[in-house]
Amino acid sequence: MNIKKAALLMLVFAVLLPLTSCKKGISKKSGKTIQYHLAAEPVTLDPQVASDSPSITAIQALFEGLTRLDASGKAYPGVAEQWKHNDNYTRFTFTLRSDAQWSNKKYGSVTADDFVFAFRRALDPKTGSPTCTSLFCIRNAQKFHAGSVPAEDLGVTAKDKRTLVVDLTDSCPDFPKLAASAPFMPCCENFFDSTAGRYGLESKYLLGNGPFAIDGTYGWDHGKQLNLRRSSRYHGQKVPLPSAVDFSMGKKTVDVSDPVAALKNGTVDAIEVSSEQAVSAKESGCSLESFLNSTWGLCFNTKSELFQNEKIRRAFLQSLNRTAVLSHLPNNCSAAGNILLPGTTLNGYDYRSTAGGPFYLKQDANAARTLSEGLKETGLSKMKSFAVLCPDDSSIKLILNEMISSWNSQFDTYFNMEPLKESELLSRVESGNFEAALYPVTPSGNNPLEVLSMFSSDSADNPAKLQDSAYDAIITDAQAKSGNAAVQAYAKAERYLNEHAVFYPLYYEKKYYALAKGVTGIVFHPYQGGIDFISATKE
Repeated sequence: MNIKKAALLMLVFAVLLPLTSCKKGISKKSGKTIQYHLAAEPVTLDPQVASDSPSITAIQALFEGLTRLDASGKAYPGVAEQWKHNDNYTRFTFTLRSDAQWSNKKYGSVTADDFVFAFRRALDPKTGSPTCTSLFCIRNAQKFHAGSVPAEDLGVTAKDKRTLVVDLTDSCPDFPKLAASAPFMPCCENFFDSTAGRYGLESKYLLGNGPFAIDGTYGWDHGKQLNLRRSSRYHGQKVPLPSAVDFSMGKKTVDVSDPVAALKNGTVDAIEVSSEQAVSAKESGCSLESFLNSTWGLCFNTKSELFQNEKIRRAFLQSLNRTAVLSHLPNNCSAAGNILLPGTTLNGYDYRSTAGGPFYLKQDANAARTLSEGLKETGLSKMKSFAVLCPDDSSIKLILNEMISSWNSQFDTYFNMEPLKESELLSRVESGNFEAALYPVTPSGNNPLEVLSMFSSDSADNPAKLQDSAYDAIITDAQAKSGNAAVQAYAKAERYLNEHAVFYPLYYEKKYYALAKGVTGIVFHPYQGGIDFISATKE
């Protein structure tokens, strides 16, 4: 070998060596399959309809909205490569990426028309979307949802294939953050029509545009698994790091009865855990993510013979020593002064700073007399005994025992508790088979309407079974207002629930997620915002 050839080979080797090392360095943590366990099978993978946590988690991997959210909750480019707004944040103009594509090449590029169709479909009352309230900030959205204006009047316009203009009712600086959530995901009208009402129910009836796609015809095995692979047609700002995301589901597919053990033995790479399990997970070298998720409170069944009477409800609340009751808070909880979670916003502005509060009923020495008056109004000669439903948790049972002690001593009647698994508790309240219960209100978004609308007469998620035209009118009025007037209207609704003793806030609960040692980059979003696996890596 002559000197020139030897020099050339050395040069080639010198160039290739760092590239090879670089690839090896990346492959150590990226390009792997992330294992995640869903508590149940997704109900649907239709972004405009889904509201359960397993569905939202899968949708965040399969679809992409105009924007995405980073770990701090800040919006960054998704399908939209950039956006601009007018001076008062009532108009946003999004420019879509030229290489944004649907997972099936037959349907080509994602266009502005796909977002127009999706927004209209989410707000169409025929769709029955339980999450469409997040789009109510769009001009004429509420009127279109109510059927009083045509779809063409909705403030969403495709100026051309790559330009989407969104007009809002009121100033909303945080609209780009909203646009990352599931109901804002695009929907291809031609594909949707071809599914004949089965959109999102099977892999063959799904067309996504996200960083991952269902892995072949049998990637979704109902009740067992949902396997996703990195999509070759995705060209977003971030390159998906995992080669695949495999979801197991339910209790029969894998053993996650001990979540910490499942993390340690590689069954899962991340999983939701209780506060006690979170401590054990951290001691085992796992990392933790957490955020406030629910407001727990005493909820009355306003349809029951006893608690349809407001005075009886008020008596039970005003007999309580709140300080004593809240002295037994669980480790993952903090005292709740209000029904709505801290951090609730309206059009990008902090709700609580303007709404005021707290509004919960204060202790009253005349509670026994109020009870007596209520019993007379209902035609009852004496107080009936009943059991309060609650989670089967030692700390929470101490809270309820403190409450029951107050009632037993002041109302001269014996009351007790019925501890249940949380799934059973939720089912009993949903069916209306209860008198009173310690119950969690878990919003799907951080807008006040997400919680307050639950108590409307037409809400399927109404835990108190409240049927009150006066309350409904307050909610309707709040939806028609904007700015500070809207805040005051929602605050009026919140006060109403407290003053009429419908729901008594007790504590805020944190949700915890644990990640196995060496696993990083998984982002957990609050308010059922799903989980983002695009930057997930593991050793």
